[in-house]
Amino acid sequence: MKAVSRLKFFCLIAFCFVTKMQAQEETIAAEAPIFEIKEVDQQPDFPGGLDRFYDYFNSKLKKPDVPDLIGKVFISFIVEPDGTLTDASVYRDIGFGIGEQALKIVEESPHWIAGRKDGKRVRVHYLLPIGIYTGKHD
Repeated sequence: MKAVSRLKFFCLIAFCFVTKMQAQEETIAAEAPIFEIKEVDQQPDFPGGLDRFYDYFNSKLKKPDVPDLIGKVFISFIVEPDGTLTDASVYRDIGFGIGEQALKIVEESPHWIAGRKDGKRVRVHYLLPIGIYTGKHD
């Protein structure tokens, strides 16, 4: 019985230690500076490049039934050092629910390749233009 109590106590201590470490890491990341694209040595990128991202995006987008709609949606987000995207929002929308849909697609996208400054991965603010066209392709 004592062995079980000791094991439970050890597990509780280990859990508290790990939880405290994770909380400290999240605090550090949130306090890290956010750089603009022009301030970094290497810009963040989607794996395979932006053309690959646009292919991914277009495969997910459900175009509205609006003939010959042409425009751009801009999505703003931060690429974190681990490649995750945070603080995503619609910067400019063209309506018809496209901004909301674009935001969801971007938020669900695979991890990006982080930007770098002085050889270190850093947080970078990114403003992504996404062209929308609902006309027929020739």
